[in-house]
Amino acid sequence: MKKFIAALAAAATLSIMTACGASKLELQEMSSQCDVNVEIRQVLNDSISLFVGNTLYLNAKQMVPDEMYPLLVSTRDPSDFQKPTATDIINTDEDLLNYLRRVAPAMVQVGLVIGESAANEIGFEESDAIKKMTAIFKKMEGGSLILFHEKSGEITDGKKLF
Repeated sequence: MKKFIAALAAAATLSIMTACGASKLELQEMSSQCDVNVEIRQVLNDSISLFVGNTLYLNAKQMVPDEMYPLLVSTRDPSDFQKPTATDIINTDEDLLNYLRRVAPAMVQVGLVIGESAANEIGFEESDAIKKMTAIFKKMEGGSLILFHEKSGEITDGKKLF
């Protein structure tokens, strides 16, 4: 009888964990373990994307057209974010992967964050953006891609795509 109760309790715990998903702390940990995060968000009055720390803030405007290139990316120092730097022009998927490898040579695990504001961009389709980014990062042999969603500056969910 005790084994039955213990098994029932374990099953109930597992079903609650599965239904509720990862905790806020677990999601933050998953995100922080990524070598690079690509966060897609709406950037008003700007057409450039920024690379800060280990995060590429990709302008949602780049995800609207069928072809997201040329992609303009400026690398910024997190301690002096306002200081302008030279802008790199990225023309292909391979150029993007090489750019990210240059700033994060050990890139294996990539987080793809769909920012809350991305949906505000006219013509933005989340599923299309995920398909585009998945196709790019599948070219990274041996790597993984985890999809996150952001709302009010916090990660709300996470799902491993590959």
